[in-house]
Amino acid sequence: MQHRLNNLSTLAHDHRQIKRQQIDDLLALAEYLPKTDRVLIQQILHGDMPVAQIARLYQRHPRHLQRQAMSIIKRLSNNLFKFVAIQMNTLPIEVRPTARYVVLHGMSMRKASQVSGLTLHRVRQYMNTVQATARLFS
Repeated sequence: MQHRLNNLSTLAHDHRQIKRQQIDDLLALAEYLPKTDRVLIQQILHGDMPVAQIARLYQRHPRHLQRQAMSIIKRLSNNLFKFVAIQMNTLPIEVRPTARYVVLHGMSMRKASQVSGLTLHRVRQYMNTVQATARLFS
């Protein structure tokens, strides 16, 4: 019986360690987010305050803030995000702003087109370049 309890305790400890490592990885990648998204994710992942309290600070509904945070965390967990964050300098220089807007900032290609002054067709071409380069590196 004691052996079984030790195994459960070890498993629980390992699970906490894995979770802690995942949170640390997400926080490291959050450095590449726009400032408002980065601050939100840092507040939520540090776990110092409940989401409801953070939502009050932002004057937003807790569910809306949770959905936004989950969307950002999903983006951080994406392999393309990791690639662009870490390997931005391997991309052609003209492609980098598009990669930043679409992948790191989470903009739609249409919005990135408007912000960068490029045609939507050109933004799509650049994103194809980013994705192809990421496949080469993986």
